[in-house]
Amino acid sequence: MSQETIQTLFNDSIQTQVATADSLGDIIESATSKLVAALLNGNRVFSCGDDSSQFVAAHFAELLVHGSELERPPFPAIHLVSQARDSVNQECFSRQVSALGQERDVLVVFVSQKQSESLHQAMTAAVSRDMQIITITGEDAGEITGLLGPNDVEVRIPSNSRARIVEQQLFLSQTFCDLIENQIFGGM
Repeated sequence: MSQETIQTLFNDSIQTQVATADSLGDIIESATSKLVAALLNGNRVFSCGDDSSQFVAAHFAELLVHGSELERPPFPAIHLVSQARDSVNQECFSRQVSALGQERDVLVVFVSQKQSESLHQAMTAAVSRDMQIITITGEDAGEITGLLGPNDVEVRIPSNSRARIVEQQLFLSQTFCDLIENQIFGGM
C-alpha cells in the first residue's frame, strides 16, 4: 500500500462529491420537494437498493423514521427487504410494492450497477400503483432510467465507480433527510 494510492482514493471521492454538488443541486431540490410533499400529504416513502446499495436504502428509511438532527415525530418510511427465500426471486421488492404501495407514495431506488431485475420490477410495480419514483444512480444506470415518467426524478451521480456511487448515495440519503427536516420543521 502506498501513500500515493491512499491519496488517489481520497481525491477521487472528493472530486465525485464536488461534481455531484456542482451538477445536481436543482435535481436534489426537486427530489426533496417530492418527498416533502408526499410526507405532508400523509403518503409513505419506500426505499430499496441493489446489492451494493441495500444498506443505503435501509439507512435512508431509518433516518426518516428516527430522525437525523432533530427530535421529531417519525415519518412513514419502509425499507423493502429481500428475504432469504427471495434471494433468487426477482419479485422480492415488487411484491412488497404491490402489497403496500398506494397512489402518490414515493419509491426511492438506490442503484449502483447497470442491471437489477428486482429493482426494475419494483419500479414497474410502482408505476402500476401510480407512485412517484426517485432513483439515485451512477452515470450509466442502464434500463432503469427508461421506467421513469415525467413526474419522477433521477439523481444521477457523475461517476461509474461503484464505490464512489455508494459513497454519494450514503451522503445524499443524509442530505435528503436533513433537507426534509429543514423544510418541514425549520432550522438550518
